[in-house]
Amino acid sequence: MSTINLSNKKIDLSIVIINYNLAKEIESCLSSLLNEIDMPKRIEYEIIIVDNNSPDKGLPETEKNFKRDNIYFYYLDENVGFGKGCNYGFSKTSGKYICFLNPDTLITEDIFSPIISLFESDKSIGIIGPKQQERPPFFDFSAGFYPNIVFELFNLIGIGVFFEGFVVSLYSKLKRNEVLKVDWILGAAIFIKSELFKEINGFDKDYFMFYEEVDLCKRVSNKGLKIIYYPQLRIHHIGSVSGKKDYSLYTIRTYSSKFLYISKHYEGLYKSVMRFLIQLQLFSQIFIWAILFPANKQKSKQKIDAFFYLLKTKVKYEHWH
Repeated sequence: MSTINLSNKKIDLSIVIINYNLAKEIESCLSSLLNEIDMPKRIEYEIIIVDNNSPDKGLPETEKNFKRDNIYFYYLDENVGFGKGCNYGFSKTSGKYICFLNPDTLITEDIFSPIISLFESDKSIGIIGPKQQERPPFFDFSAGFYPNIVFELFNLIGIGVFFEGFVVSLYSKLKRNEVLKVDWILGAAIFIKSELFKEINGFDKDYFMFYEEVDLCKRVSNKGLKIIYYPQLRIHHIGSVSGKKDYSLYTIRTYSSKFLYISKHYEGLYKSVMRFLIQLQLFSQIFIWAILFPANKQKSKQKIDAFFYLLKTKVKYEHWH
């Protein structure tokens, strides 16, 4: 795999999309993207698409449908995960700014020009993200806060994510949708300065999937740069299409990646308490999904199997990676 580097050519924006079995979604994503970024043409851009050795092999047909001199397709020999795939895509870019964009997104307005303008006007900004989810009006999952004891306590009854989404939504409304300083941006659409991404050596290769964007934002924040949520700019994000085809693997990856993040960034008693709460959640989640079993047997079984596996391996990352 190529190391992270920058070519001599400079353009405004490089958009990196990682594919795994989502060729059809990428076609829709590209169509919406090109419609907004080209009419009228506002910035100089390129699109880098990296296939993570998808079993369905549908991307070459998509490549035939999007023959342009600024759209590039690359095919990896193995599935290296989201973060390492993004790092590979970045090694092929030449833009001043980078946008990591999920294939299951639709661009419904020009988000690119305002975000680049905000970067240019405030050099203390390291990362920017738009509003990504269309959910019920009281929840916003586009950005959030670092894992903490309060949210993990709520996760014991399975609502920590929703409580966090409610807090972000309330925070945004109180600020009247102005740009907000947050802890992290959801990785489905995340913008970062190219030189900064290179300086921090990209996404941490230890994460296969999930929490790599939280880790990235944490390391950027540690450098004294701001993580900015821009809720006035919106995209449509379906959300976890590839991962949720297998609820068991999705669950294992989510909990293991969170456990890895806590192990990397927390210390002492706080770290021990956080790890204990995650272990405790495995028991509570088994109980919750056992109750839900009659309503959705297949999903419940996969979830319960995943939690038993995590208990058996003590949520150790190396057991599933």
